[in-house]
Amino acid sequence: MVGLGSVGATAATAADERAMERRVLSLHARRGQDLYGFAVRMGLSDEDASDAVQEAMLRLWRDLSTGKELLDLDAWAFRVIYRLAIDRHRLSARAAASLGRIFARAAVASDPADATESGAVWAAVDALPERQRAAIYLRYRADMTFDQIGLAMGITPGAARSHATNALATLRRRVGQEETR
Repeated sequence: MVGLGSVGATAATAADERAMERRVLSLHARRGQDLYGFAVRMGLSDEDASDAVQEAMLRLWRDLSTGKELLDLDAWAFRVIYRLAIDRHRLSARAAASLGRIFARAAVASDPADATESGAVWAAVDALPERQRAAIYLRYRADMTFDQIGLAMGITPGAARSHATNALATLRRRVGQEETR
């Protein structure tokens, strides 16, 4: 009888692993490009953004295999990407400080008049403070609700809405200043 119980447990474990695999693959298929885009918008290089997406999928697999209940996989994955990007920036800042240099990454456009309107808007978004940039990207690129954005960023939905509102106000001011020049 003990042998039969262990066979049943093995079958249940195999079924659980297939279910976890489906959840991870489904998330990657649905949101992989959005996660990658978010990582890039958070200042990661293309290579680091790809690594961050893969790391998020590995962490999802690990958390699911430990039995952790994740209510909103989309928000969870964006939160992981957000944290990985922040960690990467912190590591870079520490390395720069220890070497006595500051590494600055600035996006340089050859001619702003050549940029498409959409590209110009997203370039302006890239110049926003970190949390505002994240809130705008998650809202308008990843099409997430403020509840999901709050989960992804580790803040309340109200704070997520506030960051997005402040970002939009800043963008309106900046666009208005450019039009009057």
